[in-house]
Amino acid sequence: MATGITSILKSKRVEDVLAHLPITGTTAYSQGQIIYGPEHLSKSLYLVISGKVLISRVAEEGSEVILEIVRPEELFGESGFFAGPRRSEQATAIEKVTVMTWAISDMEDMVTKRPRLAVALLQVLAERNAEFSRRIESLSLESIEQRLARSLLRFSERLGQPEEDGTVKLMPLTHELLSRYVGTSREIITQYMNRFRKQGYVSYSRHGIILNCDVLKTALHKLNGSSGATSN
Repeated sequence: MATGITSILKSKRVEDVLAHLPITGTTAYSQGQIIYGPEHLSKSLYLVISGKVLISRVAEEGSEVILEIVRPEELFGESGFFAGPRRSEQATAIEKVTVMTWAISDMEDMVTKRPRLAVALLQVLAERNAEFSRRIESLSLESIEQRLARSLLRFSERLGQPEEDGTVKLMPLTHELLSRYVGTSREIITQYMNRFRKQGYVSYSRHGIILNCDVLKTALHKLNGSSGATSN
């Protein structure tokens, strides 16, 4: 584990932040375990060392929208900086996860003493906010088919493993999970995934998803250029 932590700390993705933070101990979470949520609010900033964490927004009536899947070398838990009586963000380990943590109370003190840390954190938050803005634009303007294709391509870039034949292999992503990310029902996702499979864009099983990304990108480009795209 020490070697893994060392490689994470040297990563270009987070080195600006970690250059100003002390190395702390790690905590492990089992698959399905909630790291924080509306009933147990985030009180720390987290760095994923291994595994993946699902970040979602939980509405008062219990519905859940997936915001992001956080991979190794990425930070999460910034909602802990926001004051308020109740926050709706939830973080769940979608596989066995190891994280490094810094208490928000300590972070607030460090930020005031280390301006460069504040700037680095702002850059991380700005990048995440830009991605959320793109998600909102997609939800507002694109059809479900377009959103699903774009989501699969984004997951392939963030979470995929390139194969020798040019395809990309993804971890198993259930249709329920995809529906909560795309913003529709599981039944509609199943309908479009079956269509994508027949058209040769994807193949999938309980072991994972194989994406033909070049073909899917071409299909998405055609959908974007189509004046008769299906509305939501």
